[in-house]
Amino acid sequence: MVKKELFFLLFILLAFQGIIAQNNSTDFNVGKTLKLNSVILNQEREIQIYLPEDYQTSKEKCPVIYVFDSQKYFLNAVSYQQNLRFQEESPGFIVVGIKTKNNERRKIYNSESYKFSNYIEKELIPYINLNYKTLPNERVFFGWQRAGAFGIELLASKPNLFKGYFIASPTFLTKKRISDLEILIDNSIKLNNYLYFTLGDVETWSLDNTNSLAKLLEEKAKNKLQWKYDLFKNENHYSTTIVTMNKGLKVFFKDYAPIRYYSINQFKEDGNIKGLKQLFKVRGERYDISKDIHNKTKRYLFLLAVKENNFDVFIELDNVFPNFLASFSRDIMFERFGQFYVKHRAYKKAIDYYKIGLQKFPESLRLQNRVKEISKLFKK
Repeated sequence: MVKKELFFLLFILLAFQGIIAQNNSTDFNVGKTLKLNSVILNQEREIQIYLPEDYQTSKEKCPVIYVFDSQKYFLNAVSYQQNLRFQEESPGFIVVGIKTKNNERRKIYNSESYKFSNYIEKELIPYINLNYKTLPNERVFFGWQRAGAFGIELLASKPNLFKGYFIASPTFLTKKRISDLEILIDNSIKLNNYLYFTLGDVETWSLDNTNSLAKLLEEKAKNKLQWKYDLFKNENHYSTTIVTMNKGLKVFFKDYAPIRYYSINQFKEDGNIKGLKQLFKVRGERYDISKDIHNKTKRYLFLLAVKENNFDVFIELDNVFPNFLASFSRDIMFERFGQFYVKHRAYKKAIDYYKIGLQKFPESLRLQNRVKEISKLFKK
């Protein structure tokens, strides 16, 4: 009888815990959905918006990624940012998702594509620019299948509407669309766009037209347009969307991450400090952020000089960035760089540097011991 009562009590407790767990659960929503009226389309459309996590506190303006058929691909752009933003490998960017219905895709991307492109240009983009902190010249188009071919049409007819065009597995890439792009290229000196398009080699129904596009670009756009075509062996009509988004964004934002050199020769090939300052100036102008050399880049360079035992470059860096070596938040870094001074018999600099470290970390035994060691060497 007692066993039955205990079993019953245990059952009640477990059930109660389950109820509490259910009551404590919350829905996980990414971004928000707006319903916006369109005069051009004479309809209400659902638009998804995702803002960077630090959007409210950051002063930075944001690039915008426009994801077509976002009911499927909205999270592709969001996940890329969340994976890389925390290490400053990517800028914070706004994701705008254009949701569609299967029964309307043929119309908006083909038979009435001109009307849909006007909606994007004259209603949606102005709305986003008006209501959010955007970088107007840093817009990206992402489209798959019919939307991908629609992107080629947009590039040919309105090249400045988007700076980047990411096209995954385009279908209905008609001769006219390719011909219109050829006309644009022939009439242009230089296009400030990046076009990245992809296909799986199993997509035989799209192979001829997509290869025709690549052939046109190879023959006529080498010095006029930055572009890349990937024909994948291990991707199909549905999986190309993932790699297209990831690889496209990686190239498009390649100049945002703090520059990291892997050899001193690489640093010198870029023009040493002068060249580095120019690279960060261009980066700052593009993203409307500081033009100063990033602290991570400074740290990489000092560590590289130590790794390659290049004391001349180390001293040059110390002269250009006089207060940087004193900025570390760990005593082990003071010890590491102090020992590099010692290695090259710069004893006075080593003592001065260790003393700065001790001002920040007065209880550090490792720095106290280093000062004692170097004081003996300095007296010899």
